Amino acid sequence: MTEESAPESATSISRRAFVAILVGVVILILASVFVRVTLIEKLLWSEDLFPGTPPDLVLEPNAWTTSDESITFAVLGDNGSGGRHAMDVARQMAQTYQESPYGVVLLAGDISYYGAIDDRYEDVFVRPYRPLIDAGVEWELAIGNHELEEKRSDHAAAEIEALLQRFGKPNTFYTVSHGPMDVFVLDSSTPAVTGEKSEEQLIWLEQVLAASDATWKVAILHHPLYSSGKHGSDLALRAAVEPLFIEGGVDIVFMGHDHHYERTHPQHGIVYVLSGAGSKLTGVGETDFTAHAESSLQFVLVHIDRDTMDVRAIGVDGAVIDQFQITPRDAP
Repeated sequence: MTEESAPESATSISRRAFVAILVGVVILILASVFVRVTLIEKLLWSEDLFPGTPPDLVLEPNAWTTSDESITFAVLGDNGSGGRHAMDVARQMAQTYQESPYGVVLLAGDISYYGAIDDRYEDVFVRPYRPLIDAGVEWELAIGNHELEEKRSDHAAAEIEALLQRFGKPNTFYTVSHGPMDVFVLDSSTPAVTGEKSEEQLIWLEQVLAASDATWKVAILHHPLYSSGKHGSDLALRAAVEPLFIEGGVDIVFMGHDHHYERTHPQHGIVYVLSGAGSKLTGVGETDFTAHAESSLQFVLVHIDRDTMDVRAIGVDGAVIDQFQITPRDAP
């Protein structure tokens, strides 16, 4: 019996070994496919490494109309790749200007990936936005995490100084008036929110908000107080500045950092808009504060007319991916 069953046992072991090898090969193939798909996805969307063609439109200079009661402006975040996606967004921004001219762009940070601004300025800013620059559009700048570090270093300080000089800004946080709105540009880095510079910025913010009598109060900063994306909500930042936004009558807050579009339901009366898909994309879900979210290349176009603000998120094909209206929080 033992001698007769030996070949059958060997055959059984051989079959098990074959199945194990087959399963291993299938796993290796699936893992290889997954890695390839992941790398392709990263190359295609989460990074913007392929060159693109800059827009060649010639825009009518100073074609917008701004008054004490009305203004049109754009918001753009995380646009600093200089690649094909950034060019696609920039082209649509120029095309949108032809239909709805605007005189101001609020930048939500990260305007120079893959190198310092002095080395990349032509590639990441001048070439993509030449039509808007030549048309005389103004630019307001919130510093992003690719322009700074959580702890200030000599390199980060030099990069920040170079950015401020390039864009003619007085500081990493400042306020400026455009038509019926005051814009409050914040430095959302850790030192400026919870670190050694936080007291200076937070006292300043409380004071300038209290002093503002503008119909509309608009804030912009890089890191998001609310996000359902890769990095998520910055809770320390929210704890530091949201009470000041509420008390100071801020109507809307624009943010970047996560590479998607998202609008919140009003939080204590304030709408938060994440516009971080100016050149790269990452995934986004939904949380209890989400009114609309999607992973699409986009920028935001805003039109204020008296006590109505109309906000549209616009994709690279010109389609409106989200639209909403709000009224001033302090309106009677």
